[in-house]
Amino acid sequence: ADESWLGVDVSEHQGIIDWKTVATTPVRFAMVRLAFRGWGSEGKLQADAQGLNNLTSAKDAGLQVGVYFFSQAISVEEAIEEAQFLLTLLDGRPLDLPVVFDWEFVSSSEARTAKMDKKTLNACAQAFCREIEQAGYDAMVYFNLDLSKRMLRLTDLQEAGYDFWLAMYNEKFQYAYRVRMWQYTDSGTVAGIKGKVDLNLYFPNH
Repeated sequence: ADESWLGVDVSEHQGIIDWKTVATTPVRFAMVRLAFRGWGSEGKLQADAQGLNNLTSAKDAGLQVGVYFFSQAISVEEAIEEAQFLLTLLDGRPLDLPVVFDWEFVSSSEARTAKMDKKTLNACAQAFCREIEQAGYDAMVYFNLDLSKRMLRLTDLQEAGYDFWLAMYNEKFQYAYRVRMWQYTDSGTVAGIKGKVDLNLYFPNH
């Protein structure tokens, strides 16, 4: 068995992707942003403009696919609403890889998440993942080192059975927790994708 697979994560920011060309490269999977919550005060739920298109085309080209939701939830109710919004868009399509809760601080003083506390964030992550698993998909939590140190109770999330996707732009992979996916750069290049793209390794047996 392979030790790791190479993959990309994409959103509408990459524009129209030529997935048939991507499939000729060593890339084996794609994590597709399907939807997001706006970071401004009203925090509107929105579908990614290329989300379903990327999902269908990447799968048709023979890649393994998973999806993520860019969250700006500030309550458990909102996290559940985000999961339900994403599940409605997915409409029962099969996925090869997990559905990911990607909650990030936004570096604007206008950001609705500016005053988020640890306890609420962990409750949000668990609530989102529970909804996803109840719908029959695997759930995963995305974070960088800073968020994991300051805000997340990784032991609780791991005990609840959720996999981790870590963003850490280092040459070597060293981390105290078991991680299923590692985003190792945000400036990769892949044939078929214009501009820079995030590259990831997936550890199927980790």
